[in-house]
Amino acid sequence: MSEEKIARDIETRKVQKLGSSSLFITLPKKWINKWSIKPGDKVILEALDDGSLRLIAEKVKSNAGKKTILVDADSLKQPLINIIPCLYILGFDEIVFETKKDFTKKDFEDVLYISKHLVGAEVVENSEKKIKLECLLDTEKVGVESLLRRILNIISKRIDEVSKFLTNFNTTHQIGITNNDDLRKIYLMLLRRIIGNKYQSSSTEYYRNSFILLNISILTNIDYIVSKISELRGNFDVSPSQTDTLKSIFTSINDVLDEIVMSVLFPSVKRISNGFNLISQIRQNLLKIKDSLPSSFNLYLEDLVNLLENALNNSMCGIFLEDLPWIEKDLTA
Repeated sequence: MSEEKIARDIETRKVQKLGSSSLFITLPKKWINKWSIKPGDKVILEALDDGSLRLIAEKVKSNAGKKTILVDADSLKQPLINIIPCLYILGFDEIVFETKKDFTKKDFEDVLYISKHLVGAEVVENSEKKIKLECLLDTEKVGVESLLRRILNIISKRIDEVSKFLTNFNTTHQIGITNNDDLRKIYLMLLRRIIGNKYQSSSTEYYRNSFILLNISILTNIDYIVSKISELRGNFDVSPSQTDTLKSIFTSINDVLDEIVMSVLFPSVKRISNGFNLISQIRQNLLKIKDSLPSSFNLYLEDLVNLLENALNNSMCGIFLEDLPWIEKDLTA
């Protein structure tokens, strides 16, 4: 029966010409009706290694890849506000919590609060026994490169603000740190994009994503240290002789961050070398002003530079994933 059914679903279509160079074939009516294909709908063409061409309706693929989880809230030992980000990162599109005891007002408030801090998440059902969230963020349409660039831009802007703040003698108030929510949203989006990806990738992409995961954790720590540095501004004065050195340090920090992000996306020996040279320059400049600055300030800067070096080492690993002529291949694999 199955062979007969397969045979009935096979049709022959004649390739036709459109215009001067384009070729086309019409879609089978049976397939169109089954999946309710309409003019303007998108279809995915997948070229397979055996020479065949697979045609998939985009709406079918999105529905087929939908991930749903049903959670017994009574058995949880953690608040919902802690659980939801984890399930979001893991790529679940539908998160359902059920209880026999009734959800509390705080449960509702926590779920609404955390959903507003997760891009694409929305509470679609809210009752005494059931809370349902839908995550509408399509990870396939979110580029890792664009998310990393957005994280870089947020942190770089903060570093620029801190640099101006530290070297401005007329500043009498601390700069505002207003980007924490934006940074966390993009951070969680990137985790979902990489960890919650529903479709398999190549081994090269898998390892590169691993280095990206390591580095975004370091980047968020760098952002935290920069915010702590800004809090110390009122505890010491910066002399005119120190101003240029501090500006140079923070400019170099931003330049290293750029090399870290770009080299993990597009492995480059030149970028990695430049990054390590910049780190060496930062350390030399720190030695010039170390004795005239508070120890706490020096410790924060030293921690920041160490984090930059660790992240650059992670990015450097990506070079060995590339097919470069000077790399000796592992013949035992």
